[in-house]
Amino acid sequence: MRKLLLTASALMACSAAFAQGYITAAPEGGFDLNSGKDYVVLYAPEEIISAMGSKLVTNNNLDPNSVDNTLEYWVTDWDKKLLTIYNVPEEGVKNSFGTEEHINATPLFAWGTGVFMAKNKNYDLSKVTDEHHIHIGIRDFGSAPSQYKLMIGAQGTIKSNGFQVEANLANGAADGDFVGIGNMPNSNDGKWYYIDLPIKDLIDENGDFGFVYDFSAPVVKDGVFAFSFNNPTCSTYKTSGPAPGETIYDHEITKLGSAVSFDHVFFYVPQTQGIEDITEADNDTIEAIYDLSGRRVNEMTKGFYIVKTAAGAKKVLK
Repeated sequence: MRKLLLTASALMACSAAFAQGYITAAPEGGFDLNSGKDYVVLYAPEEIISAMGSKLVTNNNLDPNSVDNTLEYWVTDWDKKLLTIYNVPEEGVKNSFGTEEHINATPLFAWGTGVFMAKNKNYDLSKVTDEHHIHIGIRDFGSAPSQYKLMIGAQGTIKSNGFQVEANLANGAADGDFVGIGNMPNSNDGKWYYIDLPIKDLIDENGDFGFVYDFSAPVVKDGVFAFSFNNPTCSTYKTSGPAPGETIYDHEITKLGSAVSFDHVFFYVPQTQGIEDITEADNDTIEAIYDLSGRRVNEMTKGFYIVKTAAGAKKVLK
């Protein structure tokens, strides 16, 4: 067993994070790649993928030429020329890492959906294990907030093989097949937040989720990550075209409604370093144990916990 003592300010930060669920403000400079290993990427800026080095085990990054895979925005059912969401251009906006690459979307219809879709290359999630976390960079920058439904896994079998979670919905609250993972603290403030979902929490039958997954088979000509708006304020727009050789109208936003950004979606295994072993002297009587989502538990199995004693609080790696 190992430990790291928390200062009072750090404990307060942890308590705030628990209150928000699995969503916290992105740190200065972005995610620390040295804190993880065994990366399985669905989307990330190329310089971030390069920085992963030998820790990258599977690269499914979006193809900028849309040959191997693509970010597909759904069209409406009755008119195949109209998009349900639209990529909003922005000038000078940085991602959470301080560079430029990220994805924007605003709903033109309330059910607007985007999906990472396999084309000429299958998605490979076979290296994902129960030890992995799902990590997503998200930013709400619209004129009105929304809730965001996120589907991780092959979309054709997502209800029985994958994860369906909802951001800006109370942690553990149910919304049909989706389960809330907490709120972005300041809603549509235009700042970057990080969603961090331990797969062990998602598949815990005694927890709030109870999802199941088997990613051993490749994802063939199907989506592997989809996002949609729930209760959004739709943007208003005007259309023209379609342009010669195109099948979809050109869209121009005239009034921005709800809008969301993503700058990465990947799996990783937390890698801890520099945490000292607990000694026999560390024998404070335990008053309470909490997991990193703030739920009180009876005992520690494997992973990080906050242990409260008469002497204070400790962050413990079992």
